[in-house]
Amino acid sequence: MLERIIAPGCYRRGAGVIRPAGQDLKSLGKRACLVGGHRALAAATPALRDAMASARVDLAGQVWYGGECCPENIAMVAAAIKEKGADFVVGVGGGKALDTAKGAAWQVGVPLVTVPTIAATCAAFTSIAIIYNREGQFLAISHEAANPALVLVDSEIITAAPWRYLAAGMGDTLAKYIELRATAVASPHLALEGALALARLCYDSILSAGPGARTAVENQVVTPDLERVIDAIILISGLVSGLGGDDGRTAGAHGVYEGLTASPSTRDCCHGELVAFGNLVQLFLEGREMEAIKQLAGFNRQVGLPVSLEEVGLLPEDGPSLELVSRAAAESPDMANMPFRVTAAMIREALLATDRLGRNEA
Repeated sequence: MLERIIAPGCYRRGAGVIRPAGQDLKSLGKRACLVGGHRALAAATPALRDAMASARVDLAGQVWYGGECCPENIAMVAAAIKEKGADFVVGVGGGKALDTAKGAAWQVGVPLVTVPTIAATCAAFTSIAIIYNREGQFLAISHEAANPALVLVDSEIITAAPWRYLAAGMGDTLAKYIELRATAVASPHLALEGALALARLCYDSILSAGPGARTAVENQVVTPDLERVIDAIILISGLVSGLGGDDGRTAGAHGVYEGLTASPSTRDCCHGELVAFGNLVQLFLEGREMEAIKQLAGFNRQVGLPVSLEEVGLLPEDGPSLELVSRAAAESPDMANMPFRVTAAMIREALLATDRLGRNEA
């Protein structure tokens, strides 16, 4: 049997899309609770307040998500939503804030709107949540997450965010094709073929429009390249996850990411930055052509994504840390999706090979 939760009810992207969305919000209820990070709420709340006021939707309250998408914070936010008597939730911010809102909305059983203020992952679009412990180490991929009824992506807010986050989103999105190309061989079916085609569209779009998107953010203007990258990261990448499902969502690159989170030294990196490094590591694990690996490493450099161990907080001579990361990556659920068995020794070798390439080609 094939079963997929493919997409939110509605996706809207453009400059200033939040303020005209009052009637859409009203269709979900009379009282909304905003959940997110402090800076994200500051960026989006004025437009959300205007949208709600225009449709006579009451603001039931505003809740900080806790700083980490962990079981304790999801439960805390769910309790706050119940206490405030909200009819629906509006999640605001980056991936961890949105995933926390998705988990809380699922627990309470109310509709969810997502308002990403950065385009660093496809979290605004998907019905899964990435769960960490309080310290930020990866624990699990949870399906106990609400499928958004509405996604509102304001291009102007995304443009105002630091470039680093959009670059991280590109790294995370490039992994869709790299990973799905590896996992699709295990259980081929039409939905997976469609996901793979869309993943390749994401890959090609990021490589072609990424540099122009960087220029747009640096100049604080909304351009076609920027919006193409935003849609690749959130919309098309989210569709890839929905169509691929558990058969083809993530593999070696995210397995490396999960391993890297085992080291406290990597905690200053964004999710997509670690995944971007993991993309290169996966290509080495697969024995891909060196020219293809060099091309992707060159793109990483062009947009500010990591190509060396030092750039993700590690050092090649730090044997204990590399052993910790390699073992955690080998034991991660995503690494098990690779079409061949991957050992900790293989991962350590690929980490060092990636680092040598990154330093020698810099």
